[in-house]
Amino acid sequence: MSASNDDRKRELECLRLASDLVQLASDTLNPLLKAHCLRMAKLWSREAENKPPEWGGEHTGVPSASLH
Repeated sequence: MSASNDDRKRELECLRLASDLVQLASDTLNPLLKAHCLRMAKLWSREAENKPPEWGGEHTGVPSASLH
């Protein structure tokens, strides 16, 4: 797989995770869990815009190994 395909696959994985977290936030009645899910969704949405550190991009604090 080429680097551009890897980039796109990684971006989609991050966006899917963000989407799942937004759904969890809307499904829960627990305000603390809702806030946490929304914070994490925002983090993963931002992560989708960044290159992983091993590809020379800026480190965002989310280990890329957690995406696999």
